[in-house]
Amino acid sequence: MAQQVVTSDESAFHNAIAKAAFRKVKKDHYAPKPLDDAYSAIVWKAFFQTLDPNSHLFLQGDISQLAGYKNQIDDELNAGNTAFFDAAYSVYYKRAKEAEALCMKILAKPLDLQKKDSVVVWRKNEPFPANEAAREALWRKELKYYTLRNYVELEKNAGTGKNKNGVDATLEAKAREKVRKWYASLFLKATGKEGMNERFSQYLSLAVAEIDPHTAYTAPTDKAFNDMLTKRFCGIGVELSTKDADYYIKRLLPGGTAYKSGLVKENDVVIAIADSKGNMQEVSGWESTQVSSLIRGEKGTAVTMKLQQPGEKERIVTVNREEIVDMENRAKSALIQKDGKIFGYIYLPLFYVDASGMSLNGCSADVYREVVKLQENNVDGIIMDLRGNGGGGLDEVVKMSGFFMPQGPVTMLRSKDSANSYISPAGLSFYEGPLTVLVDENSASASEIFTAAVQDRGRAVVVGTSSTFGKGTAQSMLAIGKMGDQTKGIPDTSYGNIRLTLQKFYRITGAATQLRGVTPDIVLQDRMSLMSVMEKDYPSALPYDSIAATPFERLPFTFNYATVIAQAKERVRKDAALQEVSSYMHRLKALQEKPVLLDLAGYHEYNQQVTQLEKKIQQLKELKEGHYLQVLPAVYQSINPAFVKADPVAEAKQTEWFQQLRKDIYLEQTVTVLEDMLANPK
Repeated sequence: MAQQVVTSDESAFHNAIAKAAFRKVKKDHYAPKPLDDAYSAIVWKAFFQTLDPNSHLFLQGDISQLAGYKNQIDDELNAGNTAFFDAAYSVYYKRAKEAEALCMKILAKPLDLQKKDSVVVWRKNEPFPANEAAREALWRKELKYYTLRNYVELEKNAGTGKNKNGVDATLEAKAREKVRKWYASLFLKATGKEGMNERFSQYLSLAVAEIDPHTAYTAPTDKAFNDMLTKRFCGIGVELSTKDADYYIKRLLPGGTAYKSGLVKENDVVIAIADSKGNMQEVSGWESTQVSSLIRGEKGTAVTMKLQQPGEKERIVTVNREEIVDMENRAKSALIQKDGKIFGYIYLPLFYVDASGMSLNGCSADVYREVVKLQENNVDGIIMDLRGNGGGGLDEVVKMSGFFMPQGPVTMLRSKDSANSYISPAGLSFYEGPLTVLVDENSASASEIFTAAVQDRGRAVVVGTSSTFGKGTAQSMLAIGKMGDQTKGIPDTSYGNIRLTLQKFYRITGAATQLRGVTPDIVLQDRMSLMSVMEKDYPSALPYDSIAATPFERLPFTFNYATVIAQAKERVRKDAALQEVSSYMHRLKALQEKPVLLDLAGYHEYNQQVTQLEKKIQQLKELKEGHYLQVLPAVYQSINPAFVKADPVAEAKQTEWFQQLRKDIYLEQTVTVLEDMLANPK
C-alpha cells in the first residue's frame, strides 16, 4: 500500500507555520526552554504517543526507521522545518490504512465471545508490535473488547440479562456493527483530506506544549477558548455528551432554539450533521470540537441533523442558529437551612467574562447579584464553591474579591520585564460574615488566585482536596500569520493562533501558586478522582518559585481559628465515608489497570466489579437518606413573587440541582465548618 507523501506546497506551508509559531515562543514566552537534543527526544516520543496512543498502529521497525530524527527536531524547529512530521505522517498514513483494512476484515465475521483471552486496554506505555502478525493479534483483542462492551450494553438495554444459552448472535452482530461504524469513522477522520492538517496541528501543539503545558497551537477556525470564557456563542442551545464514541443530547438549554423548536429531545443520539455544502457527515468517533464546529455557525443560519431516540427510527431535523447565553453554567445560588441557621451557597463553574466589554454579564456581576440576594435572606455564612472551576478572566477575580474584602492586594502578575500588583476596587466590600471556599484538584488559575487571596488575607477558611490544580501561569491568544499586500491583491495569510504563556501569578505573600497550588485549611480528601491530571503531573510544567511579598493587611479572624480547624480535622479523621471513598477509588484504579478477560463470562464478571465499585464510590459521596441537607431557593425578598414570571423548565433544572446539593457529603462538611465558625467566636 502506497504511503501518502506530504506535497512540497503542504510542507512549505507547515514550515511557515512552525517558523512563525516558534519565533513567537522564543521572543515572547515567559520562560522559553532551550530547543536542544533533550527537548527533541521528548517531542519525538510524544508525537508517536499522540498519533498512536494505544501502540497498535506503528511497528517497531517504523520507530527504528524514524529514530534518525530523534535529535534533529530542535534543529528543524529552530530553522522552521518540519521534515520529521512529513516522514512520520507518511508512515502513519500507511499504517492507518492497513489497520483500517484489518479492522474491517476482522469485524466482517462473528467474533468468538466464548474464547478465553485477555487484553491490556490502555497500552500507552506498552511496546509497539514487532511485526504485522503481532499487530493483527492486538487488533483482534481490542476489537473483541469493544464488541463485548457494546454487547453487554445492548443486553442491559434489552432487559434480557445474561443469555443462559451462550451468546446471542443477533446482539453480537449489532455490537460488532457498532464497533465497525465507530472505527470506520475514526479511520476516515485520520486519513481523510483534513487528516494531515489535524495531525500537523497536533504535532505543533505538542511541540509548544513541551515548552510549558499551557502553551498551545490552534488552527485558524478554532473559537472554543473564547466561547468558553464568554459563555456566549451562536448555536442551537444543546449540551452534548459521549458514550462509546456516539454523541447524544445531554441537555437542552432553556431558551435555546433546539428547546423552542420541539424537534430535538434529550437523549437523542446525533448520527450525522450537515456540513457547509449540505452533505450529511456521520460524527461517531469525531473530536468534540469538530462536532461543535458543525453545530455552531452564523446567527440566523440553520443546522440540519440526523437524530435518533433509543429504540426509535432516525429522523432529520433543521433548527436555526441564534446567539446562546449559557445560563445553566453561570453563577447561581441557593440557601441551606440547618439547625435554625441559614447559609448561602454560590456555585461558580468559571470566571467567565462579558464578551461585550460592558462588564454587565461577567461572573463578577453575576456573583454580586447572588450575594445581594443571599444578604436579603439574612444568611449566617456563605460557601463559595469553586470545585472544577478552571479559571478565566483576571479582572473578574479582582472585582469579585472586592465583594468579600476591603480594598487591598489580590495577586501579583509577573512578566519577563516587570511585576504588577492587582488591587481590589474600593467601596465594594459589603459581605463581612463567615466565608468558606470549597475547592478540588480541578480548581485552577483564576480560582487559585481568589482562593489564595481570601486565605492570605484571613478572610475565609478553605476546604477541599489536598491542593488545587497548581496552574500559576497566564496566557494570551496571539494570532500568527503573514501580512499580504492589498495594493497587489495579495490577502493576509492566517497560520492560526498560539496561546502563549506570558506571565506568572504570585500570591500576595510572594509564593507562586504554580505547581503547588493552594493547600486548603481543611483537607477532606487527597483527590476527588484518581483520573484527575494536575499541573505537577505535566513533565514540562514551569517550576515553583517566589518573589518579594506585597504589603497587605491581614484581617483578624472573628472566630477561634485553631479550634475550628482542629474540630474539622478530627471529624474528617473519623468520617468512614471519606476514608472509604479513597480506598474504593484505589481499588477501582487497580482493577482498570489489569488485563481485561475477553470471554463473555469473564467480561461480565469484570464489568460487574467495575460497576459495583463505581456505584459504591458514588454512594459514599452521597449523604444517607434522612441526613440530606435542606436546600431552598434563594430569591430576592425585595421583589414581589407575583411579578416573577414562572419558567417550568428552569424550575425543573433547579429541582434537579437541589437534589444533587442535598446529598453532597463535601458540601455538608463545609456547612459544618461554618457552624463551628459561628459556635466558636473569638
